[in-house]
Amino acid sequence: MLKSALIVDQDELQRCALARMLGKIGVSEMAMAHDGASAVAAIRQRQWDLVIVDLDMTDRTGLQMIDALADAGGCCGIAIASSHPSRILQAAASYARNRGVPIIAALGKPLETARLISLIELLERSALADGAASLRIAAESRGAVLAGLNRERLLRALAQREITAFFQPQHCAMTGELRGAETLARWAGDEGAMVPPAAFLPAFEAAGLLEPLTGYMLARAFEAQRELGSRPDWVIGINVPAVVASSIRWAQGVADRAERAGVEPGCVVIEITEDGGARSNGALVGAITQLRLRGFSCSIDDFGTGDSSLDRLLCAPFDELKIDRDLIARAGRQGHAQSILACTIEMARSLDMTVVAEGIETHEEHEMVRALGVQVTQGYFHGRPMPLDAFRQYALSQGLSGHGILRMCTSA
Repeated sequence: MLKSALIVDQDELQRCALARMLGKIGVSEMAMAHDGASAVAAIRQRQWDLVIVDLDMTDRTGLQMIDALADAGGCCGIAIASSHPSRILQAAASYARNRGVPIIAALGKPLETARLISLIELLERSALADGAASLRIAAESRGAVLAGLNRERLLRALAQREITAFFQPQHCAMTGELRGAETLARWAGDEGAMVPPAAFLPAFEAAGLLEPLTGYMLARAFEAQRELGSRPDWVIGINVPAVVASSIRWAQGVADRAERAGVEPGCVVIEITEDGGARSNGALVGAITQLRLRGFSCSIDDFGTGDSSLDRLLCAPFDELKIDRDLIARAGRQGHAQSILACTIEMARSLDMTVVAEGIETHEEHEMVRALGVQVTQGYFHGRPMPLDAFRQYALSQGLSGHGILRMCTSA
């Protein structure tokens, strides 16, 4: 239960109204600050369970108080309020999350205290009340995993084929027909526990082993095509870091491997992740062009999450665009994010690119992207990643037997 709260607002009536509401739900320790200086002093004196902050303070903005909270060790939750447009509120909330300060609400003014209190009560009933401890435990666990993933251990994982492929279904957005699956790399560690991709992919990168990992997943992709039944209308996508797709020689090597495996280039999509920065774009353009000349399709994965998306789209002949989960989620909450999503889809469609929306979790998100023109959807709304045998059964249950699109990737 929340026991302490700091209320920061220039309006005395608003401060008092909030204090009364908090008292009614059992918050026993409260302090009020009418300006930024006194708020920062209160933040430095102790850690608060809840801090309610007016962004529009005259002497110090709410962002400066978020900094003070982060520097002081945070709090269980912060609610921010402002009379500015919603984009200002959402940007402030995003900044707080980036600083590690949990956001429970971003509210316009005049502040609806009843709504704020309902959000606080929801916070108390949820696991978010223990968020600080959970984050600490997760960080310690991830650190322990990373500590054991040295170069020798990673090479052994590849040599012994410990990393396996899980399949997440993809569907046609308009018809609902199963179009195939994205395959995600999964790794059962030494004691059988799954090592999360968020741990082992950075470990491969730090060890300079992204290229061997990519080659390994190419081999698994070609094997899966044979096991599931190779068909001329299947498309296999392989997720490749931009730093790996760095030369014409590498691109020709992919073409040679596909030929030796009996895979038609037209059945393969090379999906380039948004990494490497603008400096990698010159070499990447050559690699993508070589792949297209050899008959492969090429995709920008997680479009918009890197710092070079538009430059790559302008210079390299990509023919597929994959939209990141984060933009989909934001578009469901924020009007300006939905406008950006709509423009992105329209731009890709005008370039005759296939548009894939990743991370669809709800019916509402599916209907939103479908209405905006996305052609392929993927996410928990359709199904979670599953082993190859389970995906084969899933395909049969959907009435798909031996045809569709199969997308193989190395990242989560």
